[in-house]
Amino acid sequence: MRVGLFISEFKDEHVAYICRGADEAACKLGIKLIIFPGKYMITDRNIDESNPYAYQYQAVFDYAMQAKFDGFIVDIDRIGRDAQILKKEDFIKSLDNKNVLTLTTLNGFESVESEDDLTDEELGFYAIKQLYEKISGKKSDIEKSKLKDITLKDITESILKLQKISEIITFGDIQEKYSIVSEKVAEAGIENIELAILEEPVNRSLKKGWKIPKKSKRIFSVKDGKSVDVLDNDSINTKDIFDIIDNNNSQVIRNIFIGNEQKGFMITDYSKDFMCGVFDDILLDTLIAGGRIDYLLKNTAYLEEELADCQEQLARDGSVLDHIGDKDYLTGLPNRRGFFAEAYDMLKEEFKEGKYAVVAYIDMDSLKNINAIHGHDEGDHAVCRVAEILEEVFGKHSVCGRIRGDEFAVIQVTDEEDKAEALRIEMARQNNKLLMDNTKYLNHLIYSICEFDYEKSLSLREMLRETDDNLKNMKRLESLG
Repeated sequence: MRVGLFISEFKDEHVAYICRGADEAACKLGIKLIIFPGKYMITDRNIDESNPYAYQYQAVFDYAMQAKFDGFIVDIDRIGRDAQILKKEDFIKSLDNKNVLTLTTLNGFESVESEDDLTDEELGFYAIKQLYEKISGKKSDIEKSKLKDITLKDITESILKLQKISEIITFGDIQEKYSIVSEKVAEAGIENIELAILEEPVNRSLKKGWKIPKKSKRIFSVKDGKSVDVLDNDSINTKDIFDIIDNNNSQVIRNIFIGNEQKGFMITDYSKDFMCGVFDDILLDTLIAGGRIDYLLKNTAYLEEELADCQEQLARDGSVLDHIGDKDYLTGLPNRRGFFAEAYDMLKEEFKEGKYAVVAYIDMDSLKNINAIHGHDEGDHAVCRVAEILEEVFGKHSVCGRIRGDEFAVIQVTDEEDKAEALRIEMARQNNKLLMDNTKYLNHLIYSICEFDYEKSLSLREMLRETDDNLKNMKRLESLG
């Protein structure tokens, strides 16, 4: 029997003791308990401007939806502490499982039954027992035991484990030598742990949620206290992730995300370490620090590339004023600086509830060849022709800018849902027409057009990044094709 326990975070002492009691009952009944710390329910009304991605923690609950679970226990009051009743009810209903038990009373749903006031530990214990009896149809005679108190020594030992693991970041290369990482983790005293990444990063929005990829790739593994070699192509079905650690211990799963992208997950045995409230947060942050560093390095490389491109343009154009101002000297469109200024103004004034933002990136894939073979005058003509097409496709009620030598960006706010699809069709038509315009060379465009629902926390940078990532994928596919 497999049961999921949905909680907020171990940092809450009440939650930590609930999990301790639930683990005791699960061990006595032979239940495989999976604990999901998803922090707190975030809605449009309670989003924290200082932590705009806090809603991403709740993505961990979604992993339970595609795997086989016999039932769920939900600490709905803490998870939904700032959410309205309807949101809490919708959350329970979304589990789509008849065997759901809430730790506190919520009208319309079954909760833990008790005539006495229970301690947090007892609440977790009897919740598991009650759910077991409901699922199996059998009465259970297990009794709550007196567990050892968590001492300062226990907490110190947990902290020492984290300190040993932190040496991975201080003295090792986490990205290139995950075998060393797993050895260090095993040496620190972590018995069983798996770290895996999704087959590709997935954007998860507050409104639209996300779709978990079918495949994941294991990065490193520790089993029974020993480091296990992981092959480069060691992929797994994401729905089977709770079978990776094949033992009878309770487990904890945490999702991994950077910004608005879900990257992967960590699964480890539940142990007394989790009574040290921040253990799982620090453990996960330490293990993925290398990934975060790699992410920052890639962004730095991107900025360096942009700087080199600007320097190249300055050297060629001989016009510093064009780059200091807001207009592109050649097309008359906003330059990079002008585009961002106008785009921010448009979003501030027009992007509201019920509206959609359409963002496009357009790459003149053939410009370098045109310049090299036919000269820069012909290249300039090709650039101007593309600017005319973009103004024709997207219309006056949009901001269109030439943000790099061979790249354009467009943003438009509309109340038409799926407007992006109509624009893609028109861009395809114009692209074909452009290819027929000139017999001397091909003026070929690669473009990405994405549509975004209004979200209070959604920034222009995020929309542009997602659109740019989509464009890069399209370039990669074209190069393979």
